Amino acid sequence: MNLEQTRHHNTFLVSVVFMALMLSAGIEVNAQIQDYESEFKQAEASAQIAGYSLSKVHRWLHEVALPKIDPKTGLYIADERWNYRDTAADCYPFLCWAAWAVDRDALNGPVRAVLHDEQRLCNCVDRIPATYDLEKGEKTNPEYDELIFQASEYVKDGLIAIVEITGPDEWFERMRGIEDDIWKHARVDTPYGKIPSDNVEVNGEQIQALARLFTMTGDPKYLEYAERLADYYLSDENWYPNRLRDHGCEIIGGLGLLLAVESTHNPEKAEAYAKRLRKMFETIVEKGTNEDGMMYNEIEKQRFGDNYRKFSDGWGYNYVGFLCYDMATGTDTFRGQIEKTLRNLKKDIYQSYPWEGESIDGFADSLEGGLYLINRLPVPEAIDWINSDMAKNVIYADAPLETAELWGTMKLQANGVRTVLIHTLMHTQGILARPWRQDLKLGAAPTEEGVAIVLEADKPWEGILEFDIPRHRLYMGFAKDWPRMNTIPEWTTVEPETEYSVQIGKADPIAYTGMQLHNGLAVSVKPNQPLQILVQER
Repeated sequence: MNLEQTRHHNTFLVSVVFMALMLSAGIEVNAQIQDYESEFKQAEASAQIAGYSLSKVHRWLHEVALPKIDPKTGLYIADERWNYRDTAADCYPFLCWAAWAVDRDALNGPVRAVLHDEQRLCNCVDRIPATYDLEKGEKTNPEYDELIFQASEYVKDGLIAIVEITGPDEWFERMRGIEDDIWKHARVDTPYGKIPSDNVEVNGEQIQALARLFTMTGDPKYLEYAERLADYYLSDENWYPNRLRDHGCEIIGGLGLLLAVESTHNPEKAEAYAKRLRKMFETIVEKGTNEDGMMYNEIEKQRFGDNYRKFSDGWGYNYVGFLCYDMATGTDTFRGQIEKTLRNLKKDIYQSYPWEGESIDGFADSLEGGLYLINRLPVPEAIDWINSDMAKNVIYADAPLETAELWGTMKLQANGVRTVLIHTLMHTQGILARPWRQDLKLGAAPTEEGVAIVLEADKPWEGILEFDIPRHRLYMGFAKDWPRMNTIPEWTTVEPETEYSVQIGKADPIAYTGMQLHNGLAVSVKPNQPLQILVQER
């Protein structure tokens, strides 16, 4: 079992907020797996959490989201419009994530059709798209800067997120086509060549997209484009981004990911970038964080005025770039800083902290960043904070599933669905049950050489368990699982060619390849009889 991300997860804490969801009776432990009793108890607790969350996402997909696909145009009118800075970038990708997680037929049917229709209706300059005017029934013709901004948003926040879970599918071809044409029409002159924008948000997004395109295709032009952007900023050894929240944090994560890619493809360039980035990151820590390590909105009072010292909901996104630095340089330069910040999340000030007032978006963004970090640094205090804040402020876990209020589809609500899915996949270790049904409960916990799984249903159920694979390598082409934004992190993964021993309930273990497990392990469940499954590398 490939446990690159879960090698430290021998202890998996469950928040006391969720303890009421646990079954009062423990699972009977079979003699063959008696050494894993604690792991199965953890998996059982996680099954209650993930079962509720996935079932609520299933309700949202079918009751709220899919009806928002316009029968006339085929576009996803999530916020009563179709544009690329919001709808395509922040609503459509998480419609895709939801369908991928709980209804693959919907993904490959009406959800995929949105991709076809937006290209048919909205391509404006070659494959660069523009907003569609629903009243006039035609695409708009925006100015160059707006065209590039919206296209870059769609690529980074929308298409990258989809490609990270679907790999080299049609969404990847759309991403590549838009990027090729953005750079074909680049018009901003710099000493390093033309770039498409002087907007730091756009350029951060572009670096994140180009780093992925380079490793996915091997085409050196994408790395050359990314280096133009990095050189544009890092040629000034004193440069740092002032804004540490959205619209500013993209460049921090982008430069961290580019350093990681350069470390395996161009070590000389990586060495030069590492010197600049270390200074930049140290400046951010010195000037932009409090004594707990929590980041502020801005380093210097600019856009936010007196609120510049309010905490940034992008703190975790930024620290992802710091983790990339450590991983790329083979050091622990910033690990201690990040672990300190994660430990301090236990403080009262960070419990339900109003990152953006009462908006779900602030909670969702802050928690998403935290989830990326605990995927690498599973600090117990941070895991507890995430489970607690997710329950209260994003999942809304205090209402019965059948009557629970569902999220909306506009971008702020869609971001909530995004973080629910990231959190859920932590509790299933990346394993999904198909077909999903709202009485199912699925949870998993890592063991030293595999994973312990619990599956339960109120009624008889037959289906498959789909295991995650090292998507970072097999889909994205990364040499290592570089920390990054806009992805569902890997937890427990199976290597396609490796053999695994699978014990289902009291049956004798059977050997399966990782690819067989990824394609789906056939299982059946009797009503209200939790099924234990132990998977270990042979």
